[in-house]
Amino acid sequence: MSDNKSRIMTQKQRQISNAFEVKRNVKIIPAKKDIIENQNNKLHVAAYCRVSTFDDSQSGSFELQKQSYLEKINANPNWILAGIYADQGTSGTSTRKRTQFMKMIEDCRQGKIDLILVKSVSRFARNQLDFIGTSRELKSLPHPVGIYIEDINLNTLDTNSEFILGILAIVAQGESEQKSAAITWSIIERFKKGLPIIPTHNLLGYTKDKFGRVIIDKSESKVVKFIYDSYINGTSVTEIANQLMKRKISTVTGLERWSNSSIYRILRNEKYKGEVVMQKTFTVDCFSHKSRKNNGEKTQYILEHGIPSIISDKKWELTQKLLKYPNCKSKSTKVISMPRLYIKRIKSGKLRNYIVLDPSWKPKEIKEVFK
Repeated sequence: MSDNKSRIMTQKQRQISNAFEVKRNVKIIPAKKDIIENQNNKLHVAAYCRVSTFDDSQSGSFELQKQSYLEKINANPNWILAGIYADQGTSGTSTRKRTQFMKMIEDCRQGKIDLILVKSVSRFARNQLDFIGTSRELKSLPHPVGIYIEDINLNTLDTNSEFILGILAIVAQGESEQKSAAITWSIIERFKKGLPIIPTHNLLGYTKDKFGRVIIDKSESKVVKFIYDSYINGTSVTEIANQLMKRKISTVTGLERWSNSSIYRILRNEKYKGEVVMQKTFTVDCFSHKSRKNNGEKTQYILEHGIPSIISDKKWELTQKLLKYPNCKSKSTKVISMPRLYIKRIKSGKLRNYIVLDPSWKPKEIKEVFK
């Protein structure tokens, strides 16, 4: 058996030896000098830049990045500007929310771009899977597209780029995970100290003063009281929603239509009795940013009398009992009065604390609002 193997190997070796000894006519077609060159020897070059917030400090950097790339591409005689793609106020951990990024990739698929300039790996993506996947997709297109990373002077179309990029992407991913862990730790430490994070832009009945403290919004709190009193009085959530829409009272987010679920959320929200439950939800990971309801997987922290109460403990407990046992509700003849003059204030953005004027207001009512 071993002799046969030896004989076979010897024959193979002889065949290889003969191949080198016998002359064969082989025609060699040389490779192109640059696989991303087009017929005119000019590249359609795009640039991608991103900042994660709308802060003034980053807005300057954002504009500077765009102008810098614009000048750089226009100054190169071998480049044709394919576009400046810029996302502001978005994280690098996920590509789904970066509209300009997605548009740029689509333009690459359509053959409109030969090369993408980007400042660093972290500007392009902090998610290893996103970065490697996108890089490989662009490289495998019928018209391959390269990503030129400025701070490391690397083109993804280079032969050894895959290995280097893999290491850099892993480092960038680790950086994101460390930052996410540090932020989570600081938030949990706040919770332990009884320092909740309470956004009020989507919390009816509350706003914040100039010091950032949660205070009661007098006008919105009347709507909250109306909802609780009406429900305790036997009014269904559908009827409550219809009454609010008939009175043209908008939701906390400014919508004209009230849904049953929005009424139920208000009725079940413990904040209205002044209690704050912290870590009701948690983020699964720092890449998908998916939020999950905390059903005991994570520790929760309850702060009693954390914010001013709009509804008394007694009334809130009664509401929860009626929600649990709706058959116990009985329609009362008591009339619950609607808020007479509802003042809607803008809670977030550049127009924060501005009042939305109601066209139906009379001059006397407008004076009352601004007195």
